[in-house]
Amino acid sequence: MRKERVFWGLAFILGGVFLVVSKLGLFPDINVFSLLLTVFFVVIIVKSLVHMNFPGVLFPAAFLCIIYDKQLGITSITPWTVLIAALLGSIGLSMIFHNHNHNKLVNTTKYDHEDYKFDKIDVEDESHVVFRNSFNATTKYINADDFEKADFNCSFGALKVYFDNATMRNDNAVVRINASFSGVELYVPKTWNVVNKTSGLFGAVDEKNKSDKVITNTLTLVGDISFSGVEIIYI
Repeated sequence: MRKERVFWGLAFILGGVFLVVSKLGLFPDINVFSLLLTVFFVVIIVKSLVHMNFPGVLFPAAFLCIIYDKQLGITSITPWTVLIAALLGSIGLSMIFHNHNHNKLVNTTKYDHEDYKFDKIDVEDESHVVFRNSFNATTKYINADDFEKADFNCSFGALKVYFDNATMRNDNAVVRINASFSGVELYVPKTWNVVNKTSGLFGAVDEKNKSDKVITNTLTLVGDISFSGVEIIYI
């Protein structure tokens, strides 16, 4: 969380600098609103590059082309051509790097997300689950007696995950969700408490049917949710 605050803090400071500079008349052909949008989209691009989130790179770049189409002399291809190109590029890159990202996930000895560490996962077993979905609608059932952690990657797709037959190890488990342009539904028992520690751009996490029953387990969500929605449904 500290890195996230520092990142966005610097982004706001940069936006303030651009605002002051624009008022000094150093950029006469560019209005304040365009400058602020530029800062915002550049921040999105940088953040998306870190996570290899291709839509998060190409779509902001397309919007920048639209904002500065006159200065760049590309009015003939804005807005729809660059937006369609961003969509096709995002789909193509996601397909090309599908296996690369998956192998990176399962072969890395350790990787961190906040304070949570995921050990090397070679084969899916009862305690560790790895699943990836792209350009598809899929349902995943977690039937485990000692569930501990899971990695779900979903891009341009829909994913439903049922935890009602899962038993946690030590009453705690961590699920990392990396979602882009997707919808993810998590079906969890009503006696579980879900703690949301995800981050991302234009993403949302909602809850349905949450009850006041006694909490027996805690499920912590981490990861990156961009242009996506995650729905937690208590059953």
